[in-house]
Amino acid sequence: MNVHLKNYLGIYLIYPLNNYFTKEQRKNRHKMLSDWEKSDLQELPNLDELISFIRQNKNIIHITPQFFKKFEIVWKDDLKNGHQFAEFLIEMNLEELLWKFDISPMNMALQVLKHNPNHTKALELKLRTLIRYHDFTLHELPWGVLIDNDLEEELKSVDEMEAVAEKLGYKNEYFDLLLSYCETYYPLWFEYVEKGEKDGFENFLKSKGIDTERIVLPYIVI
Repeated sequence: MNVHLKNYLGIYLIYPLNNYFTKEQRKNRHKMLSDWEKSDLQELPNLDELISFIRQNKNIIHITPQFFKKFEIVWKDDLKNGHQFAEFLIEMNLEELLWKFDISPMNMALQVLKHNPNHTKALELKLRTLIRYHDFTLHELPWGVLIDNDLEEELKSVDEMEAVAEKLGYKNEYFDLLLSYCETYYPLWFEYVEKGEKDGFENFLKSKGIDTERIVLPYIVI
């Protein structure tokens, strides 16, 4: 086993996860972890070894952004140009841990789907990411819509979200509501902006015959 992986495992064999420790013990564990993070990499594991280590010890060690930072040189190129590490992260539900590296969960999903278009967990991640995005763009209704792209791009993204949901067999009444809202309010928002209306989006919607009191923001968990 790679010496740095072995040393990391050794810390958690001394201080097991979920055990109670005294203040002094917690202080010692923190120092050991800090020293491990700062230690020079004398030898690198390869990607297969790193992945195997995490799989085998996932219930023993704490997987953190700092752990991934230590071995960034091992996985960075594959995450950018391959699919193995992205697939591993998605299958282990670890994709959120790479937020510190400014790596998009959507990009990870797309890397995997490029290799395997039917990868279920990658499709689920893609759908979850699209839902979060479109839910966020609409969360200020009826006062506004938070969109950066043009209308064609946004509606294409909505179609993509619907297609992924259909491929997964995902059905949810609030998801249908989200689709309906996107298809309704995105075009209206762009019309409102194009006309340069000054009376506020809520009043613009009312002028279109929309009862803004009946707008209920969808809440979707996937």
